[in-house]
Amino acid sequence: MGAPSWRDPRLLVGLLLVTGSVVLGSVVVERAQDTTTVWGLAHAVGAGQRLEAADLTVVQVRLDPATAQRYLATDVSADEAVGAGAVALRGLGAGELLPRGSIGRAEDLAARPVTVPVEGTVPPGVAVGSLVDLWVVPAPVPGALAAEGTGEPPAPDRLVAAAEVAAVVTGGGALASRAGADVQVLVPQDALPAVLQAVTADDDLVLVPVPGSAPGGGA
Repeated sequence: MGAPSWRDPRLLVGLLLVTGSVVLGSVVVERAQDTTTVWGLAHAVGAGQRLEAADLTVVQVRLDPATAQRYLATDVSADEAVGAGAVALRGLGAGELLPRGSIGRAEDLAARPVTVPVEGTVPPGVAVGSLVDLWVVPAPVPGALAAEGTGEPPAPDRLVAAAEVAAVVTGGGALASRAGADVQVLVPQDALPAVLQAVTADDDLVLVPVPGSAPGGGA
């Protein structure tokens, strides 16, 4: 059998298939290398904390155009991205892309930071950006148990569920006034009276981490 002629339809089909594969592969590689530069967080920032240009870093990501619109691109400077007096409206983790809706003014915050004293070490899972339930264990009133005849201490009460941690300061920090740590928790305004009363009383306040809410997915 002789060598196939260049006019052989099978040869032409083969050449078309090879050419199409090369072109398609080039397009796929080119699109895979097409990235967008957006602003991200250089470190964790708690809700309510001031945002400055030094808090941002350039991140290269592959995003479709619709998704990319949700984040602040580097076509504006870091100073323009955060603006004067800007604060984080929610906790932002280190390396997280900067969503447009996560920046605002202090008056836009729906909650208020309250410092909760923690004796000893901070519970695992309590970190900036994590969520905690705030419980109060009322201090027994001397003679009250005997008068009631129950012999049982007051039951714990949950004051706030899933409150965001805005700051954690260990002993010697700006917020800490004793050994241990101070944890700044964002409290909804309707829960402020009960929380402030518990903070100023002799009651024990306990922070219970919400599993899976810590930055990086830890408990």
